[in-house]
Amino acid sequence: MSVGKRIYLKRELPDPEIVNQFKAIPASNTADVMGRSCAMNPRIRLVSKPKAQMMAGPAYTVKGRAGDNLALHAALNLCGEGDVLVVSNEEDNTRALMGEVMMAYLKYTKKIVGFLDYICVEQAIYGMQMCLGAGLGAALALLWPGLPLGWGSMGVFAFQGGHGNAGAAGQTYTELGIPENLSIGMVLATFGLIVAMLAGMIMVNVGVRRGWSKFVRDPQKQPSWYYGGALPEDKRSPIGQTVTSSISINHLALQAGWLLAAVFAGRMLIQLVGLVWDGVSVLPTVIQGILGGAIVWNAARLVKLEHFIDVKFIHQMSGFLLEVVVLTAMATLDLELISTFIIPIVVYTLICSSVTLMIAFGGCKLFCREEWFEKALMAYGVGTGNTATGLALVRAVDPDSQSSAPDNHGVYSAVMCWKEAFAGLVPVWMMTGLGMTMGVGAIMCAVCLGVGFVLFARPKKA
Repeated sequence: MSVGKRIYLKRELPDPEIVNQFKAIPASNTADVMGRSCAMNPRIRLVSKPKAQMMAGPAYTVKGRAGDNLALHAALNLCGEGDVLVVSNEEDNTRALMGEVMMAYLKYTKKIVGFLDYICVEQAIYGMQMCLGAGLGAALALLWPGLPLGWGSMGVFAFQGGHGNAGAAGQTYTELGIPENLSIGMVLATFGLIVAMLAGMIMVNVGVRRGWSKFVRDPQKQPSWYYGGALPEDKRSPIGQTVTSSISINHLALQAGWLLAAVFAGRMLIQLVGLVWDGVSVLPTVIQGILGGAIVWNAARLVKLEHFIDVKFIHQMSGFLLEVVVLTAMATLDLELISTFIIPIVVYTLICSSVTLMIAFGGCKLFCREEWFEKALMAYGVGTGNTATGLALVRAVDPDSQSSAPDNHGVYSAVMCWKEAFAGLVPVWMMTGLGMTMGVGAIMCAVCLGVGFVLFARPKKA
């Protein structure tokens, strides 16, 4: 006779696509065709008011004694995303097995693990591009002596943030007397987008055929509006919310005022620091804006005015203004410079994007317990193009937007927002040599991969 508790770790999970099809079938019909042997007692009723469709997923069963939730605690650590906990406690209804603490664990702690594994991969890519890009640029400059100083450092900004980020770093180089890097950065950003979609869609097809995708088996079965045209009405979302009456102040003017206040606060801060330290004057306007934004946001919170700031709309407005900067920069590209150095730029793009692909897919497969393929597509798209590129690749294998990969990148962007300061710092570092840029990048990459191996590396299946 066995004594104690038993936990079964081996499970034969059904095909996610088949599970998803059960959402359209009434539970009563499913129970009928299964001999009515697997349905819950009708006394167990729905207590929430879900806005979305009923859920469907593989059952993760727990059997415990009345009032004993030890096995349930173990199940919370072992169950995965998509599992449905089904608990039997000898039909006892006098004591609750799950309360606020356990629900908070499910909602936040389990998600945090998913966020951290993605952060390790994406930030490792950033560090690699910073280190490899600077070194590779210097090496290629030996073969093409006319390449401008520090041009290799433009890759991390062009690939990670697209034309907008490349424009910010290029503007810093322009202020430092090397305007050629702006043109090179814009071309690298364009090449990165091309490589991201070409290589990314190849990986989409490979992954779908090999069964790596969690949500689809056929990339051709996507709605037409994913590729262009008007969005369906149920897929449209507002770009912001009005926070004041139009009688008092125009909403657009108010949000523009917050942006201008951030720029003004950043400049004032730099001027004040400049009174005691002249070296602060080399910091570019992009860092001034970041510092000013932090000042204005915290000041608004201090006086309880943050509800007048429409963060979503300000992001849209900032993106629009960046596009204006991008178009202006593209119109002023030095075509003679680009045509002269097209070969080293292409070589640079191919090498950096290839290493990015290896880290993205190798790292996610090793570290990520859930949706590793979707996270890898997101990491590669963001690491060679921009956020929109990553989202496009993920949607190619997630037509119903069920993947957590976009949420993971959103958390990554918020947690790692400090890295935007590198657009101003790296050009300053490159003026004195490669050491600082390559050293910081190498350390960043090594630490992130090290943390990933220690905390998240999965043992290989026998």
